[in-house]
Amino acid sequence: MNLSPLPLAVFVVDAAGAVTSWNKACEKLAGYPAADIDGMTLERIIEFDDPPGPTPRIAARADAENDGVLKCADGRRLGVRIMVAPQSFDVEQAGTFSVIVIPRAGQLPPRYALIQDLPVADIIESLPCVFYVIDQSGHLLLWNKPLEEALEMEAKELPTSNVKFFFDEKDRPLIVEKILSAFEYGCSTHEAELIGKHGKRTAFLFQCARTSLGNVPCVFGTGLDISARKQAELGLRVRERAIYSSLNAIVITYCEEGEHRIEYVNPAFERITGYTLAEIRGRDPRFMGIPGCDEDERRRIRDALKRKESVRAVLRNSRKNGDIFWNDLRIDPVSNIDGDITHFVGVINDITEARHYERRLHHLAHHDPLTGLANRTLLQERLRFAIDHAQHAGSMVALAFLDLDNFKHINDNFGHAAGDHVLRETAQRLRENMREDDVIARVGGDEFVLLMCNPASHESIADLVERIRRGVMAPVLMNGQEIFPGTSIGVSLFPEDGDTPEKIMRAADAAMYHAKTLGKNNFQFYSAELNQIVHEHLMLEASLSRAIREHEMVLDYQPKVDLRTGKVVGAEALVRWRHPVEGMIPPDRFIPVAEETGLIVPLGEWVIDEACGALKAMRALGMDDFVIAVNLSARQLRQRQFAERLGETLRRHGVDPRNLELEVTESQLMEQPEDALGVLGQLKALGVRLSIDDFGTGYSSLSHLQKFPVDYIKIDRSFLGNVGHDGHLVITRAIIALGHNLKLKVVAEGVETREQIAFLRKHNCDQMQGYYFSPALPQDVLQEMVARDQRLPD
Repeated sequence: MNLSPLPLAVFVVDAAGAVTSWNKACEKLAGYPAADIDGMTLERIIEFDDPPGPTPRIAARADAENDGVLKCADGRRLGVRIMVAPQSFDVEQAGTFSVIVIPRAGQLPPRYALIQDLPVADIIESLPCVFYVIDQSGHLLLWNKPLEEALEMEAKELPTSNVKFFFDEKDRPLIVEKILSAFEYGCSTHEAELIGKHGKRTAFLFQCARTSLGNVPCVFGTGLDISARKQAELGLRVRERAIYSSLNAIVITYCEEGEHRIEYVNPAFERITGYTLAEIRGRDPRFMGIPGCDEDERRRIRDALKRKESVRAVLRNSRKNGDIFWNDLRIDPVSNIDGDITHFVGVINDITEARHYERRLHHLAHHDPLTGLANRTLLQERLRFAIDHAQHAGSMVALAFLDLDNFKHINDNFGHAAGDHVLRETAQRLRENMREDDVIARVGGDEFVLLMCNPASHESIADLVERIRRGVMAPVLMNGQEIFPGTSIGVSLFPEDGDTPEKIMRAADAAMYHAKTLGKNNFQFYSAELNQIVHEHLMLEASLSRAIREHEMVLDYQPKVDLRTGKVVGAEALVRWRHPVEGMIPPDRFIPVAEETGLIVPLGEWVIDEACGALKAMRALGMDDFVIAVNLSARQLRQRQFAERLGETLRRHGVDPRNLELEVTESQLMEQPEDALGVLGQLKALGVRLSIDDFGTGYSSLSHLQKFPVDYIKIDRSFLGNVGHDGHLVITRAIIALGHNLKLKVVAEGVETREQIAFLRKHNCDQMQGYYFSPALPQDVLQEMVARDQRLPD
């Protein structure tokens, strides 16, 4: 390749200024033959515009741009720019200098005109890469347009800069080393980023080779833009790291003659299955399958793989140690550049714990956690099924309501641990006497229900119930003491006493109540004599209506305490009936009547109005953050424009909605979850707080629970009866964790012991209420307690 007509004349001179070598451009530009230049001094050829100064002439001009005149052989004086640079890339020629002479603008044809004289000029300019020639001083002698674009510089700027300054400071030692290597060994290769004048960075693969231009040794080379490759490599590394670090197991298989062989598994796969990649490489993943298990799902997977389609399945596999695990599996095909499917990627999400948790939640939703018996939800399902079956078969169904006598006395005198022990023992005795197909349920604190399907006769029912009564009343041994529970039982029959589950349950409940009025510890069938009981029920209903009108109802407030600070932060409003004749009637006697008759609606409105008045009084005393909780009934939630009326009440009292908390039970929400969701949304829009009461005693699917816009969940007191009981520990911890995972605060109610407080604090429960701190108080006593900042002791 002929590079003689270069636009840059380069002399190499010693410290005294004697020319030791030069390139062809020198001869062409100055017009001197090589014989004349040899031994010539730089002063003979170049006249600098400014005097050199006191230091040696050449050294004084190093690393600086100078102006001067090139004295040509034919007498012409050509204006030039001169760059003097030490031969820094050749340590063996220390003290020698490169003198680069560049004609000033207009003196000679531009660089492109000179290049066009070259046979390869077009090739150099059209190369899909940068092209360069560098002398031993590290300066450019020749380059193409792509290099100017990469460096964001004009042609006149390039010769005056040492090439190492085109790179990041940290890369410069490598650049110098590679150029020196090319000078010494003939070639070198390296990757680096060129940094443009305005900061643009471009990654290149540089390849250098040694050559000489005339007598001037130099290096020429190319730089291929590898930015896209670098970006692709980075993307591959990121994706590889993501696969490697994924918590989900990932397996990649390659297709080979209809078979799918393992090519790669990530560490999560090795951790979940117990198999290492070295053990299973080349095997079909089906080896982990369990014969005869989840065959339908496995068939779907095989069919999808044959069709080379994506598929998702949930199935069980076996770990290396033999344990079975559930996995949510997603498989997707991978095609090559020609569109042929060559691999499949499987992502395995180990859902074993989730499955177990679902089963625990399902069991919890349908069973009583203390006794393991069916709860009210499961009982109602089984009762409906039994009645439907009996209607078609013409058979009979018996339902027995069983209530322990004096259970409150047992709790008060022997403690709640003894009460829980009696309940568990009662449940066991009921199991021992009932048939396997019958249903035993616990539907309240000390209330059990027995469902007997297709009994032989009335006499057989009576014999069974009497045997159960005697079994339950047998003494229960607790810490060396005998406890005699006793029980009252009421029995109703289908179809004699009702044709719906609700009627049958009401009849059995009435019969049980009648058994209690007859002196307890006996059983009664539902009969016409119970009309008197119904009459008394109606009288209670009439009295309740009057009591609401004539303000016989009173509100007490049970304090709610922050478990972290011990501070009283709110209270639950509890309604009481101060009867003029019977005295204080507890809510468990009149609330069910209010629910059944619809009187719960005006009663609930009165309670909300009173609670708002109490909040207003609290605010007047400077207690702006105090929150009062009010229980809502299902009937209230179903009232049209309930939210609008509540908003009017809040505005009338001037109460901040955030200070009012509305409690609804889990079972109320799940009766009609979609309707409940709409009402709760309206209430939340007002700004009030919402909580789920008696959490864990009803049935809530997680999907519904996440949708309800609630702020708190309240742990039912039944889960705290005995904090030393493993079942309670697991369930209570699970409820607290579930609440916090859903960003809800958790309140424990019915807290009565120091051990319960310690347990709740240990597991980060947010608030508590219960007799351990305080019973329900009148409003004035509550205000005094808050004013003096009475706190829960540490």
